[in-house]
Amino acid sequence: MACLLIRVRLPDRPGALGAVASRIGAVGGSVGSIDVLEVGGGSVIDEFGVELDAEGHADLVRAEILEVDGVEIESVVTVPGPVPDRNAEALDLAVSLFHQRTPSDVVDHLVERVRASLAARYAVVLDPRGPWPDAAAGDLPDEAWMADAAVRVAQAAPRDATAAVASDLVPATAVARLPRAGLVLLVGRDVPVLRQREYQRVAVMAELADHRWEELANRAAAG
Repeated sequence: MACLLIRVRLPDRPGALGAVASRIGAVGGSVGSIDVLEVGGGSVIDEFGVELDAEGHADLVRAEILEVDGVEIESVVTVPGPVPDRNAEALDLAVSLFHQRTPSDVVDHLVERVRASLAARYAVVLDPRGPWPDAAAGDLPDEAWMADAAVRVAQAAPRDATAAVASDLVPATAVARLPRAGLVLLVGRDVPVLRQREYQRVAVMAELADHRWEELANRAAAG
């Protein structure tokens, strides 16, 4: 069995979503999830989690989807294992963070989970006051670029902000602050582009980790 994440742009009109799902089913695909990533400008970006009996059907599914009027395919990605359950992801992260025993463990775990969740090129947690990453995963940008980005983000964001936002950083980067820890999370992915729902996912993950970091830091300080 092959599992795909198929990201499509479709017109924001009644029936468009159902038409795409119907086309997938017509060639033997099973839709295991639908994630609405962004809405605006008369269109919707949806990501379908699709299970196929054989990998050879992927091209056929792509061709069928493109038969729907006004639909464009942004990306098709094969994923290992089952189709991701985004609704359960935050709860699973919260549980796994509970099992971390030091602040350092928390940020290490955060970058690994964020990078895996978004299939990102990199995820890194930085201290704007220091030159080195606190935790990192993936193919990192230049160290000087990261240091500059962390300072810019820390200066621009409200002190208590944990919401991840799009930025003018290059390569394309989602950013979020961990205000309790005094750290900055940067997540970069070249393609497909990051969407609104993914920024929200980064923000939730950062906030969960920030709370656990504070709890462990306070425990360590109390002796």
